[in-house]
Amino acid sequence: MGFSSLGYILGPLVVPLQEEFGWGRGEITLTSLWSSLGMALALPFIGRLLDRFGVKRVALVSLPMFAAVLFTLSQFESTLLIFLVLYGLTGILGVGTSAVTYAKAIVEKFDTMRGLGLGIMATGLGAAGLTLPPLVSALVSLHGWRSVYFALGLLGLVPLVLLIFTKLPHLPRQSRVPQEHVGSPGMPRPQTKYGREFWTLMVSFLMLGWALLTMVPHFVPMLIDSGITPMRAALLSSFIGVGTVIGRPIIGWLMDRFYATHVAVPLFAATALGCVLLLLAGPQYAALTAVLIGIGFGAEIDLMSYLSSRYFRPHEFGTLYSYIYSAFMIGSALGPVVAGFIFDSTKSYNTPLIMATTLLLLGSVVLLSLPRYDRRISELNTQPTTPALK
Repeated sequence: MGFSSLGYILGPLVVPLQEEFGWGRGEITLTSLWSSLGMALALPFIGRLLDRFGVKRVALVSLPMFAAVLFTLSQFESTLLIFLVLYGLTGILGVGTSAVTYAKAIVEKFDTMRGLGLGIMATGLGAAGLTLPPLVSALVSLHGWRSVYFALGLLGLVPLVLLIFTKLPHLPRQSRVPQEHVGSPGMPRPQTKYGREFWTLMVSFLMLGWALLTMVPHFVPMLIDSGITPMRAALLSSFIGVGTVIGRPIIGWLMDRFYATHVAVPLFAATALGCVLLLLAGPQYAALTAVLIGIGFGAEIDLMSYLSSRYFRPHEFGTLYSYIYSAFMIGSALGPVVAGFIFDSTKSYNTPLIMATTLLLLGSVVLLSLPRYDRRISELNTQPTTPALK
């Protein structure tokens, strides 16, 4: 119910905001760009704070500030610029509610079952994707679009209550693994910091974020345009959450047993196929495409955190993963905005679907170029140790 849930509530709000303020769909989806850019700016700072102070302290500060911005949005009566500024603040002040924060807790606690841990953690976002679209649609029809932000602000405070009574793991700097042991799983070579692996992950997840999030806020308005009722369109959109909830624990479990990239890339290819079906056959394949988008989205988030934890040292994970996540956020923001402006000019989603398909395939190819972390670790473990190290 934190920052990531904003992507799921925007779709059912597009048409009501369009009707009340006269904004275009491209202008409305600028909210994703502003919030994502706000988060992208704040993530490097929050990553360092996570490494230094731990998850609980960061989240306890960020959660109420995020809720406060949502309550402000529930009273909105102004211009598009002010609306966008408020969305930018959701990214800056809500950065501690993002996946980076909770992935940090999992990485510090789990190793051999890290993929499953990340997958279970990420099902929360999938559950939000499953429940929020129909909930938002019902709230809009009963009480108007402003009630959505008020309700989400209340829900956003629930994790605050849970955190107060939860002891989360945190490894202080002075107690972390000595430098001579950095060859353990997660960082077999010291020079990978800001090296090839770092930049490969940045580029790949920028493209994958653009592709997978392109149609999420546009899914409901696209179906409404085709003649489907708003409630049914919201229910079909919730299939994205179904794919995420089902896929994430399974994907995480598989990543613990097989090379993670080889697990995720076929799922990205399946998502690309779903976009092609939607492009060629129309809304009759909307449910299938929604499930495939959900599975691909789940695979992306799991893979992004899992690979980062394997290529970066544990005590640097928060800082370096925050940069990877920033690239993902920028891509996921640009995709819907570009799609919205293309629709405003062409009255069609064909071009955005083609772009999403292409970027899914390109991002997968870039990922496959990464050196395999499992082979490096295996080679490191088979190297003879010196008498001094023995």
